[in-house]
Amino acid sequence: MTLECDSDDYRLILFYNEDWSSHFDCHVYSHKQGAWSLRKNCFFAGSRNLKFDMPMICNGAIHFISDYYSYLTEDSTSFKPYIMSYEITNGDDEDQSIETKFLRIPKEARRGSHDDSCHMNIFKWREVAGYQTICLVRLRKRVFTVWILTNYESSSWRRIKKVRVKGMGLVEQNPVIKGFTVLNGDLVFATKKKILFVHVELVPKVCVLIFN
Repeated sequence: MTLECDSDDYRLILFYNEDWSSHFDCHVYSHKQGAWSLRKNCFFAGSRNLKFDMPMICNGAIHFISDYYSYLTEDSTSFKPYIMSYEITNGDDEDQSIETKFLRIPKEARRGSHDDSCHMNIFKWREVAGYQTICLVRLRKRVFTVWILTNYESSSWRRIKKVRVKGMGLVEQNPVIKGFTVLNGDLVFATKKKILFVHVELVPKVCVLIFN
């Protein structure tokens, strides 16, 4: 379930299926209307499992990244991880404008994605050329790599940062990364003892918070 808010309403968005298919019904609760509605068009998730617990809303569309485990054969069209988005446009005709889109992730990010040390997620990024966009963060073998989506239709990405955790001056030996996110252009991640902020676009600028 996902919560979407705007200036005069908030909506709960629930994706549901009961037969293990790749197609999900979309139920939307509008606080303004005080009622649930079922969208006419289903959401197609593809052959992989999506991270429904980590949704990202940008430009009126809900985005989910797939998992990247090696349970599919290499000849499958969904062998590599991907992003699916479900667009909902406000207005009386919004049911007619709902669309599921498939977004490829960068080729560099797909390489090694089945490695046990690989973790990826998507986050809302700031405007690029006057348009709100998303970013992809990958952690693999203690190396963070960040891309931003530059063209939605062609799934074009630009890498803007690659930084090794080891090069950040941490005292911890072989730190275990417990989680990461992006906040206001900063890559934020946590080890067992610290939370660190790394400015994504420029030379790494690290702020460390230490917990006893």
